[in-house]
Amino acid sequence: MNQWQRWVLGGALLTTSLLVAGCAQSPAAQAPEFELTVAHVNDHHSNLLPHQSTALQVEGKEYSIETGGFARVVTQINAIRAAQPNVLALHAGDAITGTLFYTVYNGAADAALMNEVCFDAFALGNHEFDNGDAGLKSFLDALAMTANCRTEVLAANVQPQVGKSPLTPKTRWDSFKPYAIFQLAGEKVGIIGLDIAIKTKNSSQPDASTRFADELATAKFYIAELQRQGIEKIGLLTHIQLQNDLRIAEQLPGVDFIVGGDSHTLMGDFADYGLPTVGPYPMQVTNLDGDPVCVAQAWQYSQVVGELRIAFNGDRVAACGGQAHVLVAENAPQAIKTLPQFTAVAENPAAKELLTGYQASLDELTETVVADVKARLCMKRMGPTTVPGCGIGRQSDAHAVVAKAFLASSPQADFALQNAGGVRADINAGPFTIADAYRLLPFANTLVEVQITGAELKQVLEQALSYALSDTGSDGGYPHGAGIRFDVDLQAKDGQRISQLQVRRGQGWQALDPAQTYTMITNSFLAGGADGWRLLSKLKADGRVQDTYINYAQSFVDWASKTKTIKRPTEHSTQSYRSLDE
Repeated sequence: MNQWQRWVLGGALLTTSLLVAGCAQSPAAQAPEFELTVAHVNDHHSNLLPHQSTALQVEGKEYSIETGGFARVVTQINAIRAAQPNVLALHAGDAITGTLFYTVYNGAADAALMNEVCFDAFALGNHEFDNGDAGLKSFLDALAMTANCRTEVLAANVQPQVGKSPLTPKTRWDSFKPYAIFQLAGEKVGIIGLDIAIKTKNSSQPDASTRFADELATAKFYIAELQRQGIEKIGLLTHIQLQNDLRIAEQLPGVDFIVGGDSHTLMGDFADYGLPTVGPYPMQVTNLDGDPVCVAQAWQYSQVVGELRIAFNGDRVAACGGQAHVLVAENAPQAIKTLPQFTAVAENPAAKELLTGYQASLDELTETVVADVKARLCMKRMGPTTVPGCGIGRQSDAHAVVAKAFLASSPQADFALQNAGGVRADINAGPFTIADAYRLLPFANTLVEVQITGAELKQVLEQALSYALSDTGSDGGYPHGAGIRFDVDLQAKDGQRISQLQVRRGQGWQALDPAQTYTMITNSFLAGGADGWRLLSKLKADGRVQDTYINYAQSFVDWASKTKTIKRPTEHSTQSYRSLDE
């Protein structure tokens, strides 16, 4: 009898601080009537290759090892399926955008690797909409190309306009479903998909006519629909962040488990090894009926496969257990391989062969050096960096040079502004390639010129900060710029957090004139009012936004090629920064 069986026979209900190994056997308790295993990933963001140098600390020694990669994800999920009788393989969203694999292949590479797993269900995440409804349709078509694999795409609260969106040419459910029902060992399990509503609408690029309903209300509606069909074993496959998973679990009847994403949360006993864990795997809360709900996530970037194990007595959860597996290479040091949290697995041969083919087409881009970087330029979305080697206390150097490159591409512009979430990586010291530029700026954005008054600029910057601080927003909305500077006080009232706004004039600086019209260069994503920059959508509707049709990553390549040597910037748009904690 293994640990899981001993623990389930004990009939213990876990709190969020208990794990499987800590439960005692109780001979009088009944064995569970049904055991479900969920193998799951989330937020792989086109990270298909292994990570070459993940730092781990074991017994006072630091190791740099290879972790993850989608070929190992395939191996691990196959192993879980082989070892357990009732398994669902689930992906909780944000499969695409983030690396050159998406930039070049538009999701086809991700779809091909996902089909090697053959997930039972996949929930749409906010980044699935980064290329609009048409871009998502293309990705979903690629996901459905194989004849021997059917992945149910779930998005109960996503509402494209029927007859207008490429996703819904005839009916609302042409491209995805609100839920799927799976039969395992004579039991029916219902899975409902949810995407994060406000963030997807404001921080991605769905079609303007595509709507996103409230997550809690949607979950209540479809739980009731499943219950009317006699289905009482119900899970949510969500992309709404862990804090929201925990919140809605307590407000919902009938829900038994939640497998989520979006917050990139590592759960499990990893703190002693230098990894950013937030608590046990899984967590457990109580639903509106007073019954347990098992809640799990699996970190990010194809480095973890979660193995959530749920014991049912009747239709009620008897116990939650399992393990988040950090995937490491077979040649990892023995000190790491003996730890239960780290699972040494080989890359699946078929998946690896697929990846090799895709990688071959990227090699030319990877090898083309366009500039030399003198010192590492770190990326920090909001506030000064605290990372050694990055110039502790400096604002984000990566954002500063990106904004500088944008401004250089538009000589007629007065200043450039860029949202924090549009820059996705540090700029490492050494040769800088075209591939590095597309990793730095991986989205399908173009540069646009905006005619904006000083008063409107102040308003949109305040909107960006409000969004960055909102529970339903994202720090990806924080503004970074070139040719512009300002002070930030996060403790000030909403609408009064930005002060000392100035724009460059020649070699000097001039106070922003509320009545003057300026030319701002930014990206097409923000010009649609995304990431909280709402006023820009109105300016676009008024005809005050002109698209340059220059890809924003290509603009950085052009600037880097002319610059030849990229140095740490001598100035940042944020002059002073007062955080909420000061």
